[in-house]
Amino acid sequence: MEITFKSYNLGLIDYTKNMIRPFFIFIFLLTSLNSFTQDSYAIKNVSVITMTKEEVLQDQTVVVEKGIIKSISPSAKTKLGRVVKVIDGRGKFLIPGLFDMHAHFFYEQGEHVNTNETELKLMLANGITTVRIMAGHPSFLEAKANVKSRKWIGPELSVVSPQLVGKWPFPAEFKNYELVVSETNANEAVTTFKKQGYDAIKITFMIAKPVYTTIVAAAARENMKVVGHVGPMVMLPAAIEAKQQIEHMDMFIETLLPDTSYNHGQSVSDYNIYSKAAWETVPYLMESKIPALAKSIKEAGIYVTPTNYFFISNAGLPLTDEEIKNKPDYNYIPSKLRQEKWKYRESYIKKMAPLASREKYVHIRKQMVYKLWKAGVPLMTGSDAPEFFGVAGFALHDELKSMVDAGLTPYAALQTATVHPAAFLEMHNRTGTIVVGKEADLVLLNQNPLEDINNTRSIAGVSSGNSWLNADDVGKILEETKSILSK
Repeated sequence: MEITFKSYNLGLIDYTKNMIRPFFIFIFLLTSLNSFTQDSYAIKNVSVITMTKEEVLQDQTVVVEKGIIKSISPSAKTKLGRVVKVIDGRGKFLIPGLFDMHAHFFYEQGEHVNTNETELKLMLANGITTVRIMAGHPSFLEAKANVKSRKWIGPELSVVSPQLVGKWPFPAEFKNYELVVSETNANEAVTTFKKQGYDAIKITFMIAKPVYTTIVAAAARENMKVVGHVGPMVMLPAAIEAKQQIEHMDMFIETLLPDTSYNHGQSVSDYNIYSKAAWETVPYLMESKIPALAKSIKEAGIYVTPTNYFFISNAGLPLTDEEIKNKPDYNYIPSKLRQEKWKYRESYIKKMAPLASREKYVHIRKQMVYKLWKAGVPLMTGSDAPEFFGVAGFALHDELKSMVDAGLTPYAALQTATVHPAAFLEMHNRTGTIVVGKEADLVLLNQNPLEDINNTRSIAGVSSGNSWLNADDVGKILEETKSILSK
């Protein structure tokens, strides 16, 4: 008899390297390791939210074999073999594994300490089974490979290229960007990143429009998607024409200005939250223009990641110091980074725009999300953690809540973290919904998220492939990762 166990690094022995034969060791494993990997297991008597339509299938048994959903059927009619590991789902709710479509690692910040493996465990413990890392680096490709080979546990990774920029105004100790100042640079960068194995081309700011056009054409030749920011040197019409996937709703607010004479057509998109001149345009923004904006985005077939929670909680109506410290994220931020973040916050608060302008900004961002949803634009959740005080894992649930706060139903909010990102990443044939034949990326919840989206936090178990983390395993990971990251 041979059984292979994944390493969960939960203070136990690493069993990944060797096949375990002796019977007494096998017995030890069964009694000390809650999480398991085996050919088959079943979640019994559970309510299933498949995300194929808005419904709850009650009292179901979901059988997983070799990491694939084998069957979904009423528990009363399901017969299980003796060797099947049974997970009690009574009173619980099963949803597809969640996606975070805009995340980063702490490695980009501060003293550039590599805690990628630890952060991936934390994301998985928060129910996230797929993550898009939004600024490329060789170590992130290595992390992707380690998860794929099962050397590490964590969500499946999609890693975009290093950020393409026209200039880089920040310290350059950590090279997660590439300067592109000519068409030749642009072509070479895209070709290189394709060869290196990145999944998409990331656009940031300060790129001249002719260079942007070259990047888009080069990416098309390499069959790569262009994703990321829309800067004031490019503007939204060019991004719409290119059908670029847009983060943060960049330059959307600018379309609400009466005309381009207001601050040269710039308002409070993205980095302009730090600009006094940009905030002075807010009283002139015309909410009546939002439906036309949403229609143009829908017609172009563009997926949008609003990252609303990040902008609202840090720039629009910032959390109080006490609220920040009471969030679960706070205790997972490395201590030196915490000090830096408080300095950034203090600097922003001192220069913050008047309350009336910030309230209108928040209202506009919520209305844009709502009108985009009503127009049928596929929205995707992205946390942008660990910017400011967010931590990847916890922050995704905040972004889901921001979707509901903008007017989406809980079901529609869940679509932004399951169905839509799976479709955009072209993974919809294997994940994103709970369907027979798809991979067993699943989250077991204690409470119904269709009644309250905050219930996505009530995690009782996480399935990634043919591996299962129960509530105890999740708790151990949360404690372990806190002790490592908070140093």
